[in-house]
Amino acid sequence: MTVVAKTYNKLPTLIEADEKFRDREPFFAAVSVLLSQYNYGFGVCLIHAHCTLADGEIMLARGAISEPVLASEASAYNPERWLPSGEPYEFTVRPTRTPPRELVAAFRELTRGSEVLGLCYISDEEQEPQIEWTEGRKNMTRPLTEPDRAAQIVETQWNPGRVDPVVMACVIYCESMTTKNGGKHTGTYVLF
Repeated sequence: MTVVAKTYNKLPTLIEADEKFRDREPFFAAVSVLLSQYNYGFGVCLIHAHCTLADGEIMLARGAISEPVLASEASAYNPERWLPSGEPYEFTVRPTRTPPRELVAAFRELTRGSEVLGLCYISDEEQEPQIEWTEGRKNMTRPLTEPDRAAQIVETQWNPGRVDPVVMACVIYCESMTTKNGGKHTGTYVLF
């Protein structure tokens, strides 16, 4: 799992990834058609890192908390986010499915030249909008409230199979524009 940590540590920050994601409307029109062929079991995510991983660590979500853990000490985990190559970079303890090779190949073709768009697992369970914040190397979530929606949003995950295709978004208020190296937070991320 040293490879996962090295890959994760090379990911852009949220701000860098958002700035690199261009031509969104034509992309979403094309990717929606592609994902419909897989019953929207997968969505699109903005690839970015939240912290720096040590050798052997993975970013693992357990319920409302996602944090670095040693892969060798995790009892069981499944990939939940993939680079365009199909390589997983974030994991969860909940059951997931791996994107079929044909989907990965078609997605890679659609994202040719983009380093910031990946695939993510979409649970069969409806997810309510969430707000996420980071404390140290932990990312935590809670239900999104109306006042949260007034914040400036950076969308980070999309499910074109929903009426409102935005599944998750982030807003970050930091003394430093990166969370990768432990920038001190003065506010929150917003997920919805």
